[in-house]
Amino acid sequence: MSPPRMSLAPMEGMTQFAPLVALGFFVREYDLLSPITSRLTFTQPTHTEYPVEALLEVWVSMLAGCRSIWQINTKIRPDPVLAQAWGREQFAEQSTVARVLDVCQPEQVEQLGQGVDSIYRWIGQAPHHHWMEGELLIDIDLTGLPAGRKAEGSTKGYFSGKKGHEGGSYAVSEPPIMMKVWPPCCIQATP
Repeated sequence: MSPPRMSLAPMEGMTQFAPLVALGFFVREYDLLSPITSRLTFTQPTHTEYPVEALLEVWVSMLAGCRSIWQINTKIRPDPVLAQAWGREQFAEQSTVARVLDVCQPEQVEQLGQGVDSIYRWIGQAPHHHWMEGELLIDIDLTGLPAGRKAEGSTKGYFSGKKGHEGGSYAVSEPPIMMKVWPPCCIQATP
């Protein structure tokens, strides 16, 4: 894959998601999601002709900072420039996206996983690492962030020197962990 070329072009309209607009054009230019769109099929009714695109909108909404599906209507749906960058005239309503998520079965989850794995092997850096030249270091950020009591997998924790809710997130209480991967089948964590 050749590196992306950037240029300035006049654009009609305004957006608050300029980086996502650029990403949308890049993803479409190189057809990066074809391993997912070619695998993902729905046999049950989805209330839309384009269920795969509705799932893509979930991803775009997460990248735009939506914390819930209902925020699609208020954050990304009113932004036609963002929608056009991702090949849409307008993003679907949150109810349509929610219906598609409701009909997803284990088969669709498996197909989506296979597509993501295929993209990882296609453009990911780790599969193309020269293992004979040395280990691969993966930096993992274990910064403690606040979560609601009902959040899935949420547990109450303690962060040394922190009291209450400061500025929306907690400071790092531990040094980042570096993962040493050598050989590719073994993973060990070191602080």
